Amino acid sequence: MRVADKTTQRNYLKYLNNARNDYAETNMKIASGNRFIKLSDDVSAGTRMLNSRVELFKSEKQLSNVQAINSEFKAVEDSMMSMNDVLNEIIGTKLVKAATETTGEAGRVTIASEIRSMKEELIQFANMKFATKYPFGGSTAKVAPFSLSDDGKLLYNGIDVDSVQQRADGTRYYVDANGVEQDIAMDNPLYLDIGLGVRVDGDSFNSVSGFEASFSGIQILGFGKTEDGIPNNLINILTEIEDKLINYDQEEFGKLQKHLTDRVDVFRTNVTDIGAKTNFLDTMETRLTNQVDNYKFRIDELVGINDAEEATQQSMNDYILKAVIQMGSKILPVSLWDYLR
Repeated sequence: MRVADKTTQRNYLKYLNNARNDYAETNMKIASGNRFIKLSDDVSAGTRMLNSRVELFKSEKQLSNVQAINSEFKAVEDSMMSMNDVLNEIIGTKLVKAATETTGEAGRVTIASEIRSMKEELIQFANMKFATKYPFGGSTAKVAPFSLSDDGKLLYNGIDVDSVQQRADGTRYYVDANGVEQDIAMDNPLYLDIGLGVRVDGDSFNSVSGFEASFSGIQILGFGKTEDGIPNNLINILTEIEDKLINYDQEEFGKLQKHLTDRVDVFRTNVTDIGAKTNFLDTMETRLTNQVDNYKFRIDELVGINDAEEATQQSMNDYILKAVIQMGSKILPVSLWDYLR
């Protein structure tokens, strides 16, 4: 059977185009590092790759949150540990010395002055700044939260901490000059997604599924007063102690000394809680880092090429393309061959 010249030419051009396409496709894979360019090239792998990319994005966002929170928590923990050292010095040294019979009036006045300086140091630690905010100021504090009023009382975001009270649901408030309850500014907790599975129950956010990333300075340092009218705040207790040392009242000094010790124990519990959260964040950071690496590896497996295999394939494609071109010089008319070249 005789094959027509046009059929031969048509078949040859098809083989030539296939060889060129195979060469270009492999070259594109090598250049891009991807096994396929369009989702339609491998729908199954492409779909799994897209799902993995969504999970990778979520994990990277969670890891970024954890790293940012962890840095802030460690800075807060360092500040609270420094505050604890100051409080230990006051309780274990200054007040013990002030209570001894050998310490006279002049000695107590000196100790009161030292406590005043250490109290100011505590306020500086409580007003620590991290990046662009003040962690002890609440969720979004951009200015130092703690200051002293003209009469020496501690203010939290402008509110007298002795006047702060707490509702049954845990929210805090104060009563303004008109007798109206006002919520404490920036005292609401701030939660972030760190991979615990954030959930919304109806219209309410499920706080158990998020991580509380804010601090309440008044919760840490104390607020309100006892039934006897003694401040629960560490700074104001120290102010009262200063007064009782200068205007010495042994009985009142003893009450304040014991109350301060009790409140420092509460403060230490907060320090321990911060430390436990920091350890937890370290664990989460390690887990999320591994999770991000696993998703990247999975995506690379689904999309990425094997360099050695593709290099071998390209060598074969190059050989085939040259062979097809060489064959064309023997079966095509000279005019068409010159055109193709």
